[in-house]
Amino acid sequence: MPLELKLRQVEKRRLTEEIVDRLVSLIASGELKQGDKLPPERTLMKQLGVGRSSLREAIGALSLMGVITVRPGSGTYLTLSPEKFLAKPLGWGIPMGRGRVQDLIEARRILEQAIVALATERASEAEIAEVKQHLSHMNANRRNLRKVINADMAFHASLAKASHNDVLQSLFLQIRNLLRSFTEKILLVPGAYDSVISGHGKIFSAIEARDVEGARSALNRHLDLVRDILASVAITTPPPDANRSEKETL
Repeated sequence: MPLELKLRQVEKRRLTEEIVDRLVSLIASGELKQGDKLPPERTLMKQLGVGRSSLREAIGALSLMGVITVRPGSGTYLTLSPEKFLAKPLGWGIPMGRGRVQDLIEARRILEQAIVALATERASEAEIAEVKQHLSHMNANRRNLRKVINADMAFHASLAKASHNDVLQSLFLQIRNLLRSFTEKILLVPGAYDSVISGHGKIFSAIEARDVEGARSALNRHLDLVRDILASVAITTPPPDANRSEKETL
């Protein structure tokens, strides 16, 4: 028997974001529990008063973040328990729309400026070697999307650790899922690999040279590139061949 949910219709603006927010509120309240099957697409469309494309964008966003899973021929299920979901307050909300992209870039610039500055000053030789190893993995796995993304996230996480500031490291870990979703979108853009990996190399070179201003400058240029690439793609819609591309590169 289909699960009956208490949903009110959304306004005709920022539809995808609103749909995500409504579903997220059901998870946070515990009305949706781990393993629950969402109502059929047509039912959700009617309850929310939205079209198929907006609903699918929202479902795709939540699926990308690991909040739900879509099983072809079976349905859509909640993957996380409410407790695990609430334990990651910044992990669920995949930003959609240029305004939220700008917000994330600004927040990331402020956070990572502090991280790279402290890492440049405080990183041990072993920690610098760890950062270099992740950069090497990015270069060595250019044809493997998942490995490059993992190495990218590990690169930035190792810098956060090398800052020797527990609060900054914790803040970075909280937004890591958001950064991962953006990194996937960026690396699916033709020609982005070389520019992104080159940017990481310049950040590392400055850190290795203990050049604080150089590290900040390299980070700024890298984030400017990220912003420009995201501005060039339709970020609210998951790329139609994203799953295929990832499988081909595994």
